[in-house]
Amino acid sequence: MYYAGIDGGGTKTKFALYNENGTLLAQTVLGTCHILQVSKEQIISILKEGIYYLLEQYPQAKSHLKIGIGLAGYGQNPKLRNKIEDVCDQAFTNIPYTLTNDVEAALHGALNGQDGIMVIAGTGSIALAKQDNREIRCGGWGYSLGDEGSAYWIAKKLLAVFCKQSDGRLPKTYLYDALKQHLNIQDDHELIPYINNVINNERDKIAKMAVILWQAAMHQDSYAIKIYEEAAFEIAMMLNTLSKNFDGPVTASYIGGVFKAEQYILDPLKYYLDSKITLIPPLYPPEYGAYLLAKERL
Repeated sequence: MYYAGIDGGGTKTKFALYNENGTLLAQTVLGTCHILQVSKEQIISILKEGIYYLLEQYPQAKSHLKIGIGLAGYGQNPKLRNKIEDVCDQAFTNIPYTLTNDVEAALHGALNGQDGIMVIAGTGSIALAKQDNREIRCGGWGYSLGDEGSAYWIAKKLLAVFCKQSDGRLPKTYLYDALKQHLNIQDDHELIPYINNVINNERDKIAKMAVILWQAAMHQDSYAIKIYEEAAFEIAMMLNTLSKNFDGPVTASYIGGVFKAEQYILDPLKYYLDSKITLIPPLYPPEYGAYLLAKERL
């Protein structure tokens, strides 16, 4: 038997083919499958293309394939759940599959199927706890209501500081020049049409600006470091809230682009965490978690 593990987040979709023992045989990365960002037709096309690529690399898996898939957006909203289920039915015709959200897949991969807590801080943010086959979530309200500590949230904080530095409310620091250089703008007010017209205020494109904060933090920019501390506090709040569901010590892990900032986000995060939580790097990636779910459920 062969298993395709799929991790569909807000920025990209990862496809990986595993054998019965969890050995990676083939993999590829395509665009986002987020139901709120692309059409049903686009999602179906991406999912079909990803599976086709895996089977092209490893043809012997064609008649013995099962799929585990974790998709962003597959949450509490019944209408979205139905749309996503319909998409998968059309994409995986005659192939057995099990569907969950991207957080559960990430949790399974990060903790190798064991109980604990997982936080994702990528384009958006959400945390999930697994205890005795029961799942509890925290956060994940979306960028218009929450997503605290996410790359989008961080980038919005960065842009707010830039505006205040531009008009004199705050002193100019490294991040002021770094943002102008990154966007290749000469006049500060070019930022307005850039955000509204060039990138159309799109969430994922704004989120990608969070990388500028990392650069600024590496230059010891005090505002950048403070924003990371605020993001860490918000992420810790989700983890601490979920830890209350566990009587004793609990293991937590993390994944997402925000954590590429390493010590600038992880050091304050560990400071704000409850003492009962042990924070570890993910043991395996989300697509491996999707493989584990397919092996368990199918």
